Amino acid sequence: MVKPSRLSSKGSGKDLSQGWAINFAIGCTHACPFCYVFSIWEKSGRVKGRWGDYLLTPSNLEEVIRETDWSRWAGEEVLMSSTHDPYLPQLADGARKILEAGLSAGVRFCIQTRSPLAARDIPLMARFREQVRLQISIATLNPEFARLIEPRVPTPEARLKLLQKAADAGLRTGVIIAPVFPPTDQRPDWEADLEAIFERLVEMKPDMVYGECLHIRGNNLELLAEKGVKVDRKTLYPFDGRAGALFNKLLQRYGLNGVWWYEYRRAYNG
Repeated sequence: MVKPSRLSSKGSGKDLSQGWAINFAIGCTHACPFCYVFSIWEKSGRVKGRWGDYLLTPSNLEEVIRETDWSRWAGEEVLMSSTHDPYLPQLADGARKILEAGLSAGVRFCIQTRSPLAARDIPLMARFREQVRLQISIATLNPEFARLIEPRVPTPEARLKLLQKAADAGLRTGVIIAPVFPPTDQRPDWEADLEAIFERLVEMKPDMVYGECLHIRGNNLELLAEKGVKVDRKTLYPFDGRAGALFNKLLQRYGLNGVWWYEYRRAYNG
């Protein structure tokens, strides 16, 4: 059930695990048109249909959880999850069963979600608070823009409330501000939007704040254009540098720890 993952400091440079991840579904009903994961499943040929319209779950999940030797990963941090939200309504019960089995065996978890349903399991996580960090993803505080780029995701405000509940319970918390979009007709002032997110985060002081700009994956720019969100791919390289520079300034201004994940590696001199 636990598989190798590149989302670690030794792999992609993203410190979200110690090289392990748990994914227990194919697909994600959040249907975010920017998401990179749909390109993975398209290439695999394992699914057909529009991203967001399918969610395949194993019929023997409880059996797999019981048969997994969780002690193999005692002391190791595992990401839950890297290719879907573990707290989709259809998956929340499975997420809890995984945590119950893994935490009791000493596994550490980085739980990555956009779903307030994770709040149900905060009492469980708090019993093992030294083994858990709960992280949310948030791309914008603009509600109209959020509805376009995250059509079926709970509101940014609901996710911030989840983060506060986790912090109040003594959990380590984190935020991934992503994807940060360049200026669009629907949300032209990206700088103000990014700073507004920081102004909210400083209230709850997450342990880490990560950020990254929109990446080109598969035909995600075309899917965004269908929503009326048009992005010129030529702008993304220089924007990555500008956004990273502002992100790092805001980290210093608000006294938060964090890392910007650059997609376009050349140095930015703007």
